Amino acid sequence: MNGLISSAPSQAAIRLTVSGFLLMQIQSALLLMSSSLDHDSGLLIWILTPLAVSAFVAALIGIPEPSETHWRQRHGR
Repeated sequence: MNGLISSAPSQAAIRLTVSGFLLMQIQSALLLMSSSLDHDSGLLIWILTPLAVSAFVAALIGIPEPSETHWRQRHGR
């Protein structure tokens, strides 16, 4: 998969970026709606933040796709 900083980013990179930003927006909305954070809200924010950051980093760098021979070896062709 080509990352976002390549000349032709792949669809998977764009989808990862959009989903990462959506997770960040959900987190921000939760923070704005709560007057004070309780334990459950804080736990949800701590779970969503690394997911959003890792999706954005994976989209920027790009995840290598397996070669054609990898598929053929797994399926016996």
